[in-house]
Amino acid sequence: MIIKAYAKINLGLDVVRKRADGYHDVKMIMQTIDVFDTLDIKLGIENGENTVSLGGLGKISVVCGDENVPCGETNLVCKSAKAFLEYTGKKADISVKIEKNIPVGAGLAGGSTDAAAVLRALNVLLKTDLSDTELMKIAKNIGADVPFCVVGNTYLAEGIGEILTPVKSNIKFDILLVKPPFSVSTPSVYKSLVLDENTTHPDIDKIKNALEDGNVSVIYENLGNTLEDVTLKMYGEVGKIKENLKNLGASAVLMSGSGPSVFAIFGDRQKLDGAYKIMKEKYKQTYLTSTINNV
Repeated sequence: MIIKAYAKINLGLDVVRKRADGYHDVKMIMQTIDVFDTLDIKLGIENGENTVSLGGLGKISVVCGDENVPCGETNLVCKSAKAFLEYTGKKADISVKIEKNIPVGAGLAGGSTDAAAVLRALNVLLKTDLSDTELMKIAKNIGADVPFCVVGNTYLAEGIGEILTPVKSNIKFDILLVKPPFSVSTPSVYKSLVLDENTTHPDIDKIKNALEDGNVSVIYENLGNTLEDVTLKMYGEVGKIKENLKNLGASAVLMSGSGPSVFAIFGDRQKLDGAYKIMKEKYKQTYLTSTINNV
């Protein structure tokens, strides 16, 4: 079964508080974009390469041509398959081939969306007929972004990201996405975050309402990310990318997640095309894309 696993950006991200368990409560707008990995998921082990035991429930083989992607048990795809089999009581051997297009360690949920794709594929292949709600229940134990990636489109996410409320938006944004040639550790960014000192707290409700009302100018004015100041201090290149995109005529520019990827929304297609050519020369992982509301 061939399945697309779409990346996400955050149209707004506010870190609300640090919890007693060490995690942080967030409030953010998660948005699917048209950049995706392609997964080929089959029942049975094809070649035995990188085979991992699923604890008596079967085995999984994960193959990926990207050297930055682990193919062993640390890959969320393995955790996802095991969680699905445990929840459904099924046993199966599974082969997964990942054609990686989403940058790794980029703040785009690349690992989470692959994990979600495995849940959706196994639901079909094993004929378990689970609802999205049930799949999201499994997903929240795999990773904070995985429940969103199960359903995609546009959502308000709260808690650690697992409490999801759909946002009814028909706006399609043309986007230039730039990933610098390094990755960022999400835990290290959160560890460096001092909420008492951070003054960036975007009005997520205002962004949500503007999306539902189709008020583009309000969205442009209120995009924000609490984690951005932290990552910019650690990686100055992210700030340079933001500045370049603004100078090239972007209507709004923001870092996604914990970074280092930066996305720019353009209202002028000619400026977008021109900016793409310039940024692509500087940064190999530059993507001309758009938001998706009908995954």
